[in-house]
Amino acid sequence: MTKVQECLALNIKKYRKELNITQEQLAERAKSSTTYIGTIEIGQKFPSPQMIERIADALNVDSLKLFQPGTNTLVENKLDIDMLKKSLLKNLETAVEISLEDI
Repeated sequence: MTKVQECLALNIKKYRKELNITQEQLAERAKSSTTYIGTIEIGQKFPSPQMIERIADALNVDSLKLFQPGTNTLVENKLDIDMLKKSLLKNLETAVEISLEDI
């Protein structure tokens, strides 16, 4: 999943939860299916621009807000955690390489 997909997915979920509506209710409002909304929220699908507008309208937000990491601390935290994981993995790989050189 790309960062854009991840940001979109987390923001849709955030705004949906703020409205206290289910995926089914969002799907109804956006004239879509619950399954499709679910696949967007987990990053398996990326909606068309028209669907993004319908989802944004259903969530009562500007469509561009769905792509702004700064509007969602959950998105920022998730992206920070992902960067931390990548950094830790790289450090671990380096440590293993160094230890193997000594053998």
